[in-house]
Amino acid sequence: MFSRSDLDELVAMEARPAVSLYLPTHVAGQEIRQDSVRFKNLLSQAAKRLRTIRRGTDTDAFLATARQLIDDAAFWRHQQRGLALFLAPCFIRIHKLPITVPEEVILGSHFHIKPLLPLLDDAGLFWLLTISASGARFFQGSRWNFAEVPGVDLPQGVAAVRAETEYQETHYAAPTGRRGGLAKAQSVGDDPDQVRKDELVELLRRIKSRIEPLIKRSPAPVIVAAHPEVQGHFREIAGWKEIHPDGLLENPDVFTSEELHRRAYPMLEEKQTEARKAAIDRLNARLSIGKATTIPEEIVKAARYSRVDHLFLCGDEHLWGEFDETGDRVVPHGSAGEGDIDLLDYAALMTVRHGGSVSLVERTALPTPGLAAATLRY
Repeated sequence: MFSRSDLDELVAMEARPAVSLYLPTHVAGQEIRQDSVRFKNLLSQAAKRLRTIRRGTDTDAFLATARQLIDDAAFWRHQQRGLALFLAPCFIRIHKLPITVPEEVILGSHFHIKPLLPLLDDAGLFWLLTISASGARFFQGSRWNFAEVPGVDLPQGVAAVRAETEYQETHYAAPTGRRGGLAKAQSVGDDPDQVRKDELVELLRRIKSRIEPLIKRSPAPVIVAAHPEVQGHFREIAGWKEIHPDGLLENPDVFTSEELHRRAYPMLEEKQTEARKAAIDRLNARLSIGKATTIPEEIVKAARYSRVDHLFLCGDEHLWGEFDETGDRVVPHGSAGEGDIDLLDYAALMTVRHGGSVSLVERTALPTPGLAAATLRY
């Protein structure tokens, strides 16, 4: 999974030429065969442009490692929704991405990172525990990934706990002490409702003991999917501060893993949405006192000189042009020309490099003209 450390590595790279190649890919189907063909075409485009701007450079040697992927059938059979390849002298990184990306190859003095920014728009990791009559399951997820945690031996329902308890009490207790605990409760005519509650509590205690080490080792919000009564008992038994105040109250057995993911993640996203709105409010407040700007040329310069605290971009927008650092001039163009860079991508890279934040927002959320905006450190 692409991480913030992966982005930081790309942002820090200053070797030239820097080739950024993006390709939407397919997980299954006949289209998989076309992915390698389109990848080959993008490499051909990169080679042609490299020969134009880097005469005397051994282009074939520079692209040799990337070209080895063209005929790697196993590589193309195991893709996600997007592929990104970054190539510079003595440097190559290949990232399979859970998002669709534009099909493009970009050459410049730095890597093109803007298609990757949605991956950082994530509320973070979370745990999901499902509990039902048929058993329990434990998942870990984020906005982009969701999978059952392997190697966790969870008790599969009250019946399994009852059977295990009776076995242990029959085979390991002293002869005079056998038929104790739950087994004894059921044999001497105790209240069936109390027996049921005792069995449920025992089940939940065992579930807690199996997953608690994982929670404490990697603290993250825990969303519980279970009947309301079961949820209430488990919250009381576990006592973890990580348990999300809301839960999924339906029977989790009726949902696929994909549906559980789709229902759970928005619970975490609410705080992120609130934080984004608060950041936009701060932007508008600072605009009125001259500590923010919506002028692209000013944003690019401020990012270059470490003045941008928070940059706001619309993900699909480009602003092609050049930044003459010697003359300290930003010259935007209407369309991409030879040697042009995406100035908004450059601003994003410089903002991240200097420790600022970058957020992707809808164009309508930004002040006019809505192409980009930035709050400034000074």
